[in-house]
Amino acid sequence: MTRSAPTADVAVVGGGIIGLATAERLGARGLAVAVIDPAGIAGGATGASGGLVRAFDLSASRRRSAAAGLDLYLRRGHRGTWPAIRRQGSLSLVARGDLPQAAAAVADLRSAGHEAEILTAHDLATRFPALDVPDDLVAVHEPNAGWLPVGPVAHAMARDAGPGLQLVPARATHLLTSGSRATGVHTTAGPVHARAVLLAAGTGSTSLAASAGVHLPLRTRAVRYCLFRVGEPAGLTTLPTLVDATTGAWLRPWGSDSLVLAGVSSQETDVPETVRPGVTAQEEERVRAVVRHRYPHLASAPVAGGVTAYDATSPTGLGEVTVRTELGGLVTATGWNGGGFKLAPSIGELAAARLQEVAAR
Repeated sequence: MTRSAPTADVAVVGGGIIGLATAERLGARGLAVAVIDPAGIAGGATGASGGLVRAFDLSASRRRSAAAGLDLYLRRGHRGTWPAIRRQGSLSLVARGDLPQAAAAVADLRSAGHEAEILTAHDLATRFPALDVPDDLVAVHEPNAGWLPVGPVAHAMARDAGPGLQLVPARATHLLTSGSRATGVHTTAGPVHARAVLLAAGTGSTSLAASAGVHLPLRTRAVRYCLFRVGEPAGLTTLPTLVDATTGAWLRPWGSDSLVLAGVSSQETDVPETVRPGVTAQEEERVRAVVRHRYPHLASAPVAGGVTAYDATSPTGLGEVTVRTELGGLVTATGWNGGGFKLAPSIGELAAARLQEVAAR
């Protein structure tokens, strides 16, 4: 007996946090969704995310999205079923020259109901003595922010999408079209028919878009981080998540066993689309050389593990949800350059609204 091809209102290519946040919102709108990903839920770049969540951003538009995302994460999703934020607080370090912008951002966040404050280096030395921050930096402190376990959040989003969600564990090979409209996605398991298609598969979206004549330039960028095992006393009980905009360094407590997760952003592009455990000795020293200046306990802490992965970056370095005018029924949501997790609830809401509109045309 021949099985019929899957049919959905929307085919979402990409089982990462953006695709799943969108699928969850589409399900809430009563739409049937097929999520296509050979690696399953959060099996790709999303699974390598550090899971940091905060509302602060110097960019007003990104701040609105991040604040909306933090609101929903704090509520544990629309149904209260997502894992709870590890509220260890968040510190965002910026140059003192950016203090006027940071202060305006804090005022903006406070007016929207978020707790946030500016801390000087002296304030930080008093409240977080394990950190070492020079006088030429200031911090935005968000006591209700922190981090989340990425995998459990992604699975919770998939559950919240409801019975209308189909998971298709196959690789998308090309878009299906009829005339000037997308009508689905062909996969290694066969076709998936849909009234609208979302490409949210990182750099994998580029070739899929090209299969229907749509130009979507994306490049892979290296993502690598280390797990350091720190001894006591190391201030772990009070250590917040930290993002240093001046060096690209970030860190957070791992959550157990005296481990700290730390990384430094990389400008290396065109790396393989793979996620694997471990980092090279060279990368370990690159990370340590930067993060030890903010958390000195890492200067001699042994490495207990790490991850080598990738994300997708656009020519502008900014992510976008775009209704493609070149092909009816197609929406793309790509290019968040590693920052998509904290923005995902807001991006998913926007993408779902756009997909509902194009599916109805």
